[in-house]
Amino acid sequence: MILEKKSIRNLVNYQTKESPYLVKLDANEGKNVLFPNGFDLSQIKLNVYPDDQAKELRQRLSDYLNVPKEMIVEGNGSSELIELLIKTFVEPNEAVLSVVPTFSMYQIYTEIHNARFIGIPSRKDFSIDIDDVIRAVKLHQPKLIILCTPNNPTGYQMKRAEIIKLLSSTDSLVAVDEAYIEFAESKESVTMDVEKYSNLVVLRTFSKAFGLAAIRLGYLIGPKSIVDSIGKVKSPYHLNALSQSIGAEALLKINQMRAWVNSVIFEREQLLIAFKNMKIQTYPASGNFIFIQSDVALSVELESRGILIRAYQGDLSGFYRITVGTASENAQLIQALKEIIHG
Repeated sequence: MILEKKSIRNLVNYQTKESPYLVKLDANEGKNVLFPNGFDLSQIKLNVYPDDQAKELRQRLSDYLNVPKEMIVEGNGSSELIELLIKTFVEPNEAVLSVVPTFSMYQIYTEIHNARFIGIPSRKDFSIDIDDVIRAVKLHQPKLIILCTPNNPTGYQMKRAEIIKLLSSTDSLVAVDEAYIEFAESKESVTMDVEKYSNLVVLRTFSKAFGLAAIRLGYLIGPKSIVDSIGKVKSPYHLNALSQSIGAEALLKINQMRAWVNSVIFEREQLLIAFKNMKIQTYPASGNFIFIQSDVALSVELESRGILIRAYQGDLSGFYRITVGTASENAQLIQALKEIIHG
């Protein structure tokens, strides 16, 4: 019998839940507002390998972000880039540190590559004490620190000044995952600080604000030395031509994206008011989702009505993450919750 390597023997296959639904609010997906009529693939040369350097995509990202294209590396979703950071910079048994609860793949990729994951607990209200993080960094000396802000699943957004304080206190590589930044306070982004700090990288995605989860496209902004190092590790032709073309075209539709984001923010605030009126415990929301707590088995009750939300287990049992939907979807959610809560 051929045994798996020890680092993955306790991992469970990632499986999405296949359930019939009327309203899907469980995966923080966006809406297809950029390409409602589809995408013309006729200009893509399917018989040749894609551009290994994704030059057109990276140039348009450079224009969008106002950073040199040499500081950008593309990926199959920001998830691939998280793993590439660990593969490139973290040796076996070195530490990767984050604040928990957070995106589960940080720990999974760390363990796959035989490194040690250290999760620093957030406060009871899921806010983050940056001084606690700095003390933990000094104690554990991690090679890589990953901060998700706004955080998935809690919705908490860190202040830029806090991240700068951390950067100034350590030589560890700090990766700031800004997958949901378009829905949050943009002034708290550290994207423009990448040129000032040699130990800072920022991760972003097309899956949320651009509504393009299906094409699996993300990108990393970092110092050229880090981008060049990642280039040694990423597979040749790792990003297919279809994703490159759709991403490049999406970057010509920034105004449409921002208009849709503004509508999500408006709907998010309406949902928060509705949840408060129903006396549902909510937490500050900065993404395209809301994190709530309830003693009622909401996910089960809602699923029976055709509405999917994300339920958590273990230490987060009784907590739920609900994607902000359209006005119509949110109205169906609110009506269902009223029926469940008020019997």
